[in-house]
Amino acid sequence: MAPVKPRKYRGGPPPKPRSMPRLAKIKLEGAAYSEHMAKARKNRKPGVTLAGVLLVGGAAIAGASWIGGNLFSAREALYVAADTMATAAGLTANIEVQGVEGQRKTEVAGVVLPDGRRSIVGASPQTMKDNVESLDWVESATVQRLWPSTIRVKVQRRDAFALWQENGTLTVVDAAGERVHGAQPSVYKNLPRIVGPGAGPAAEPVLHALEELPLLRARLASFVRVGERRWNLNLKNSMVVMLPEDDPVGAMAKLETLQARYGVMDRAYVRIDLREPGRVITQARQPQPVAVAAPPPRP
Repeated sequence: MAPVKPRKYRGGPPPKPRSMPRLAKIKLEGAAYSEHMAKARKNRKPGVTLAGVLLVGGAAIAGASWIGGNLFSAREALYVAADTMATAAGLTANIEVQGVEGQRKTEVAGVVLPDGRRSIVGASPQTMKDNVESLDWVESATVQRLWPSTIRVKVQRRDAFALWQENGTLTVVDAAGERVHGAQPSVYKNLPRIVGPGAGPAAEPVLHALEELPLLRARLASFVRVGERRWNLNLKNSMVVMLPEDDPVGAMAKLETLQARYGVMDRAYVRIDLREPGRVITQARQPQPVAVAAPPPRP
């Protein structure tokens, strides 16, 4: 079969096909653009959009407070406004704490955000970091904000757990009661003290127990070693709690429970004796005599 010869056109190349009508082209391009925007909205990260809305909205509210104020006040107003909007949207912060456990973990979570703020945009990461590092037992902290509602805090705690007072000399000790060489006691004034000969090596169980007893920890001034066999607790209000030789940790936990239920460490007691199992013996403070002015002599 003979090959088909291409058709020849008189006067030049074949004419181009007719272009699409303008109106049809506009409709087709509009439909494609709408489809593209729908996909973009579907794939858009909600945290980024949320952050923009919160920051723009917060900036608008904070701008009004800046007039007549200072830059610090305006910045704080921005965080308060953004926090209010995020909280109203149901985005309460989920605070993850790494590096510590138990009551120390709860303590860190409680100070990350300033009072009254509950969202991821309630404060700057630097402010959160400063809040955590203000705890006297924290060496350092790092803070990450993970959109839309997670704050991750990594804590490195200090080696120092207490100050050991022996023969009039103070040294810093770790959780095992061992001296921390090079640590200056003047830097750790807020740590509890352990007092007496041999108190350092014997302190490990009670120091670990104290970590989980926030009510006692807030009131404790010192552990005093008695006869190198048992402990007394000296509280900041001058009360003395006598612990048993056999189970001082259990007695400390019992004291924490009594404080939570009855507030025993805040009462007018001179001493609480927990040395006998199943018994709590208290000694009340003697009322101080009140001086009464003598009546003036009769004329």
